[in-house]
Amino acid sequence: MSLFKTAPKYLLLLILVAHLGLYVWFWAAPVGVNNYVNKVSLQQLLRSPELLTSLGAVDNTPLDFHSGKLDRYDKQSELEELESLREDRAGLDDYGPEGLEGQELLSWKIVAWFFDDMIRRSEYEYGGYRVNQLSGPMVNLPQFLTDRHIIGDEKSFKRYISRLNEFSRVIAEVKIRVIDDRDNGTVPPDFVIQKTLLGMRSFIEDGAKQNPLFTTLPEKIDDIDGLSL
Repeated sequence: MSLFKTAPKYLLLLILVAHLGLYVWFWAAPVGVNNYVNKVSLQQLLRSPELLTSLGAVDNTPLDFHSGKLDRYDKQSELEELESLREDRAGLDDYGPEGLEGQELLSWKIVAWFFDDMIRRSEYEYGGYRVNQLSGPMVNLPQFLTDRHIIGDEKSFKRYISRLNEFSRVIAEVKIRVIDDRDNGTVPPDFVIQKTLLGMRSFIEDGAKQNPLFTTLPEKIDDIDGLSL
């Protein structure tokens, strides 16, 4: 009888030890370059609500902590991301290239180049146009909200509304960055400004009820009980 009483305790202890080992092996002190790359990639992914939704893996699951939010577009967040990239790149040197060969060496070189390239581009603060007629938050976010955000129940609908409210915060943050770019000499050509303004005005000219962010909703919530527009 005592065996049956003590066995569950030992089983629980084994499970805890196994989980602790996996935590150390993969997260606290990753073993091998591939585990390190997996760890830092996951960390970067978790910092971007938009990227998490675009992957389509955890939205509307118990792991969903992000789908009522949008990314940050302010300067401080950009500086924090750059610092994180530098730390990830420095950590990569602990895993190679000395002592690596074959596929692991190739993986190290690819990731090192990728991090170095991202850092170089991020350090050149005024090197591009944040808003233009083809890309940027004013183009990408409406497409993201209408095409990527999945509404399957009342909770995901409320998260969509939360993201609509977040959109105003994004616009304010981007406006500050565009003004800062202008003050530091980064101004798009006239034709880019004109076409960008044309697109933004077209997006809002018919009012909220005719906006794609609203007109795409009825079909999405048609089969959800208790929801209507």
